[in-house]
Amino acid sequence: MLRKRLGFFKSTTAIATSHVNSTQQTHGDWLGRCIYCVSAKARNIMPAIALAVSSYIAAPTLHADTHELTSAQRFSVIAHRGASGYLPEHTLEAATLAFSLKPDFIEQDVVISKDNVPVVLHDIHLETVTNVEAVYPKRHRADGRYYARDFTLEELRNLRVHERANSDGKQVFENRYRGQQAQFTLATLAEHFELISELNRQFGTSVGVYPEVKSPAFHSNEGVDASKIVIDMLNTYGFGGESGNSYLQCFDFKEVKRIRETLGYKGKVVMLIGENDWGESDTDYDWLRTKEGMGEVASYADGIGPWLGHLLNKKAMAEGKLEAAKWLEYAHDNSLTIHPYTYREDALPAGMTGTQLLEALENVANVDGVFTDHVVPVTRWRAQKD
Repeated sequence: MLRKRLGFFKSTTAIATSHVNSTQQTHGDWLGRCIYCVSAKARNIMPAIALAVSSYIAAPTLHADTHELTSAQRFSVIAHRGASGYLPEHTLEAATLAFSLKPDFIEQDVVISKDNVPVVLHDIHLETVTNVEAVYPKRHRADGRYYARDFTLEELRNLRVHERANSDGKQVFENRYRGQQAQFTLATLAEHFELISELNRQFGTSVGVYPEVKSPAFHSNEGVDASKIVIDMLNTYGFGGESGNSYLQCFDFKEVKRIRETLGYKGKVVMLIGENDWGESDTDYDWLRTKEGMGEVASYADGIGPWLGHLLNKKAMAEGKLEAAKWLEYAHDNSLTIHPYTYREDALPAGMTGTQLLEALENVANVDGVFTDHVVPVTRWRAQKD
């Protein structure tokens, strides 16, 4: 299985925070965390790194079997939260626009409502992307957060979805959708799956789905089996099972094991990899990125979804070189598909173009695709390679 993965750097000028439960950001938004946490000294050699990437662009591929496959077969494009670089994330409008841009997969993050309906929402909290504080000002928990689990679907329908915002109300990505009149709303997983299924039927296409079970331990404590609900929905709409055009992803390794062993799911599963301090789960992500860890992951998952900041060798980068992180060898040795997150056209690493970043993902880290907020530049880059 070809490997083309590398997700990395992040704009060094972006906003702070990762996707821990107590913040206003998400792991995919780690906008202020240079994906390699590059030091000031390392940032000073970014031009040298850009030159190194250019050499990869000019050089022939090192993979003998690459010429047998098209770029689309080698490198998957996953629309991250729909067309989230252009419209408010995870809305049906964003999913529809994403479909029109011809990605290979469209991602859905899934949380469960009070009446046990799977809803497409990136966080278990509501205030970062909706006007919940204005509509239901007293419905927060003791920690001040508004949990989707505390609202019925009917109540969630009353909320207006807006661009992701910080705690001060400012957009995380200031140049993204700024409109105020359109009434974007939350949608169910069934609505998303039906939409993609119907568009595939009418256009004769095969865009897949890529749902994530969000915070399964939290949902379990709430008395609901989020993974089973998502799997049932995958099967209902024909996306589940060994032949289904989907990946099921999760940050919780115990849950990935349970998905296989207890729920008996046969479809493709991806183990997401973050940082231990993000609070995604009690999984030791540092251990996962060891030889033993990757071997264990391969016993249950078909692939991994690492953070971009995990994919380059930091020491080599400080010397102006581009080398893949050592642990990626263990993933490749176990034939794990690698889909890193997240390529953002408006949060590129300093001193690099989008093309240079994508070439590094494909030719340095040898990943198999990428999650992206901006489908257009990635599919355009891919098409130009054939």
